[in-house]
Amino acid sequence: MNEIKNYIVLARKYRPKKLLDVVGQDEVCKIIEGSVKLNRIAHAFLFSGTRGVGKTTLARILAKIVNCTNLNKDIIEPCGECNNCSSIDSDNNIDVIEIDAASRTGVADVREIIDNINYKPVSAKKKIFIIDEVHMLSKAAFNALLKTLEEPPEDVIFIFATTETEKIPLTILSRCQRFQLKRVDEGKISDFLVRVAKNEGYVIDSKGCDLISEASQGSVRDALSILDNVLTRGNPVTLQTIRDVLGLSDNTLSLKLFKSLCVGDVENSFKVFSDLYYKGISVQMLSSTLMNYMYHVIRVKAGLDLKTAYLESDVNETIKNICENFEMDFMIRFWELLQKYMNEINKCFDEKQCFEMIIMRLCYVSLIPTPFDLLKETENARQKNSQDKAASSEDKLKKFVKNETIDTTPKNNLALNRDLDMSNPDDSSENYNKLQEFKLLINKIENQSEMLIAYHLKNSFKLVSLSENENVKEIELENISDDKDSKKILWQATKLINQITGARYMISLSTKKGSMTIKEYENRLKDEQISQIKKNSFVKKLLEIIPSSEVVSIEKLENLQKDKGLL
Repeated sequence: MNEIKNYIVLARKYRPKKLLDVVGQDEVCKIIEGSVKLNRIAHAFLFSGTRGVGKTTLARILAKIVNCTNLNKDIIEPCGECNNCSSIDSDNNIDVIEIDAASRTGVADVREIIDNINYKPVSAKKKIFIIDEVHMLSKAAFNALLKTLEEPPEDVIFIFATTETEKIPLTILSRCQRFQLKRVDEGKISDFLVRVAKNEGYVIDSKGCDLISEASQGSVRDALSILDNVLTRGNPVTLQTIRDVLGLSDNTLSLKLFKSLCVGDVENSFKVFSDLYYKGISVQMLSSTLMNYMYHVIRVKAGLDLKTAYLESDVNETIKNICENFEMDFMIRFWELLQKYMNEINKCFDEKQCFEMIIMRLCYVSLIPTPFDLLKETENARQKNSQDKAASSEDKLKKFVKNETIDTTPKNNLALNRDLDMSNPDDSSENYNKLQEFKLLINKIENQSEMLIAYHLKNSFKLVSLSENENVKEIELENISDDKDSKKILWQATKLINQITGARYMISLSTKKGSMTIKEYENRLKDEQISQIKKNSFVKKLLEIIPSSEVVSIEKLENLQKDKGLL
């Protein structure tokens, strides 16, 4: 029987050994090259970033560059042939010590480093300590390392690698030269996978590499691990094979489900999901696929550039179709609700039943009109019936003025009834007109920028009567304010009204009871308008869609819309 050879996985086999081979970290590589050329190599480095982006790889390459005996100053790359480079590659260099902080977290482990730090390198130029997952060290271990890290011997370099920078004390961070490694671009990972597959003697679809790179989420190691699984399925590697390995659904069925959910077709959505489920699709993966579709729809709707390289033609066509037929509000609600519902799947006893209920909820949510639709219909209805509503509001306000006076006045007090000038129901219309006339006078005062006078006339006085005698119009007011300044402005108000109108007015205080202040009159009119608009069926639906919403004001926007070119 032939002996089975040990297989080296692709993530280890294609681990970069030079800066030139590092994928997607060009900026960090340039900084390292510049520091070596200028002989400005720091005594402590910190490489941080998510998994599989090259932290430990760069630490080893940096160790080789520093200790390479054949280093060319023009091209900063380790030769890979000298004793130091070879021993570092084979992990048996006595001067390059790699420590896993996840398993050696205590202060005793750090003290071991400190005890050995004063010994000179045996064969290398520099003694290098590479501490992986350094955030796992205990607080005492970090404190023990502080002084040594700040002033290490001249032939010692510390290189730290971590995925969680926020767990490292600031005192440690301030003593290191920090490099934040970014996620590798999906396009670069895809190109790298094509080269690896070719070197391994496999034919692979470029679209398949795009799917793998997207699933890796910027991690080169994850992408190579997925490719390892894919290559075991035979040669050539088809797109469907990659979909099967990743657990992705067939585009045709997933797109059908997506379209059915958007239009609210419950029956068809259940049918398509049933087909997908019995084909072995992962519910979590299906949810992610649907969210991904809606994500791209939102990007197109927002006018952002869409990376069509990772989407097939039928997906692009569906995305454009949905983008044209639905509003942004619906798309955002769909994505947010699906994200929320996905968290329920892990906690549910039956994921199939849970996802079917998610389908039901998403379909019925999609049937609810968006606020944009409601606003359009409400605007049309409001413009059509604005005059009728205005007349209705005025009639109701007249009734309120009459009822307010009758309800708050004792029936047997004839003197007070006469003072209010509203004892007769037929006088309510006349009193309403007086309030309107007094309000117009105050508006003219506001137009003259006399805001203090207008404020007191609105809030500090109730109108008792407004009459005309011998070419003089007399305004009688009841003072309801404790502010002494309110009385002082009456003569100023009289003079100002005479100047503005060109007529003769006389304002006086009365001991009689007034009907209401102009501020109360305006508020009552506003409340009546809001009460009327809230009865509208479209506004009711709009308030139901937007949680904790309330109608607070009503204003005409025709002129504003024309100015902005909205109409």
